[in-house]
Order: sequence, then structure tokens, then C-alpha cells
Amino acid sequence: MVYQFRATIPESKIFFRVYEIKGEMTLFKFNSFIVDDLGFSPDQMVLYEGYDEAGTFCSEYGLIDLGDGAMDTVTFDSVVQRGETELHYLFDLRNDRYIRLVLEGEAPFSPLRVYPCLIDEKGQNPDQFRVRYEEAPPVPKLHPFRDSSAIGDLDDDLDDEDEDDEDADDKIFDGEELYDEDEDKD
Repeated sequence: MVYQFRATIPESKIFFRVYEIKGEMTLFKFNSFIVDDLGFSPDQMVLYEGYDEAGTFCSEYGLIDLGDGAMDTVTFDSVVQRGETELHYLFDLRNDRYIRLVLEGEAPFSPLRVYPCLIDEKGQNPDQFRVRYEEAPPVPKLHPFRDSSAIGDLDDDLDDEDEDDEDADDKIFDGEELYDEDEDKD
């Protein structure tokens, strides 16, 4: 059996992809396909969440079994048989960004196609990781010796040391001890 899924991203009104996927394909193999199709980095954690027609969360499929099965053992046939007509492919777990895969129906099998395949598309590929500037961490303070407000304090400290050194300029070190230049050494 071949299923047709429409992929959209909630944060984009333009982006969509339509994929045809054989029922016996595992979620893990589809992960490899979608990573390649969208130009994502393949070494990142991903997760599928399954939802029924009412939009109720049903299951999670990860790289390891989270209780509902691991991605490399769960097929699209088994997902559809469970009544899960929508999958969320979480590709940026930190920012909770996902691609929404909605089952549109069955498609006729074509022996001339290599599955999964891209049937239709619109919009640019999303960035896999996005920094939300309003949530960016604050810029760390500079090192105290490089901080411009600390430079004035540092100059004052150096001036104090220079005054102490003026007295030292009058002293001579003969290898054993310091003595004043005006004093005779015994």
C-alpha cells in the first residue's frame, strides 16, 4: 500500500511538500529521506508524535523505544492501523519545531517510482535550527580587565603602584638587600 502525506510547518503559510510513502517503510527510513530532502543535519535527535483524527496525542516514536515503539521498528502501515492520521516530525527539539505530516489518502502504486518520493512542493526548505532573538541569552560581560568601565579603576590602581615605585627608585639592590642610595653600605 502507498500513502500520500502532506507536510506543512505551522510557522510557515507557504511551505508544503507532498510525499508518497510505501506502507512497509519504517519511520527511521523516512527520517533519512526527509533529512536528505530538506538538507537537515543527519546527526540530530528527532522524534515522531502520532495524533488521531480528533488531534489527540496518541504515541511517541523515538530513536529508542519510548513505550510505543522505536522508529526503526514502526512502519507507516502500523501507524495508520492505530488510527494515527497525523504525525509531527520534531526536527528541532529545543525549540519544539516540527513538520506536520497529515495523511491525505492512498495513492496507486507505480512500478516506475522509487518510494518514498516527492510529488509536489512549494516554499523553501526550513532552517533546521533557528535562534529566537527575543529568547537569546544575554551577552556576557567582558573580562574585568577588558571591560571599559574597569579600565578607569585599573588606571587608578596602576597610578598608586607608580607612587610606591618612586620610593623604590631611590633604593639600590646589591644582590643581597635593598639599601638607600644616600646611605653608605658597610
